[in-house]
Amino acid sequence: MAAVSDAESTFWMNSGDEDALTGALGQAMAMPRNQVFFTPEGIYKVDIGYTKLRGRGKNAPERIYGSDGIFQIRILDESGNVIRSKGLPFQSKKNWKGKNKKLFGQVGDMERITPGGIVVDFNSAGYGACRAKDVILAEGDRTRIKSDGKLHRLGQLLGDDFLECNIGVLNLFYDYESEQYKIDGGDFHIITTGIEMPNNALQRTSR
Repeated sequence: MAAVSDAESTFWMNSGDEDALTGALGQAMAMPRNQVFFTPEGIYKVDIGYTKLRGRGKNAPERIYGSDGIFQIRILDESGNVIRSKGLPFQSKKNWKGKNKKLFGQVGDMERITPGGIVVDFNSAGYGACRAKDVILAEGDRTRIKSDGKLHRLGQLLGDDFLECNIGVLNLFYDYESEQYKIDGGDFHIITTGIEMPNNALQRTSR
């Protein structure tokens, strides 16, 4: 994905702050609105963007949900109605090395509330990414994730898996006014999921 390459080229400009790297990536990914596609079924517009969750202050959403932000794709019809959307929650880390207990905890929250997210690995050699569930299974150990072949180029994961709808949550979006995750067309529920841990089972509950 060309947008990721653009963001990688600005790594040193933003490397002093993890949030700056996240913002630069999101801005690079955001497509200009009203990208029009003509198909036999009709004319459609595609909007790709992201939303950054607030990470500081009282009741910071990042601390509640575990995610730094969410990548979003929306497909609109000629009248501007959203006919399809998908969200991909993500947590990001700069120069991630070895085991990261904080990341392990954040991703545990993320998978409990919005399963199916990813972790973005910012570093000067290029941006990597892996599925959040693989971070849990590896107990936050980047070395193990990489040796297991679970760490991919970010552009590959987004271009091949997210755009092809192999990862992400249908109709999930983040409402910046209420600072809550929501589902278009229905109520938002924590999704029940279970991930087998090396020593025990990580139990999840729904509500």
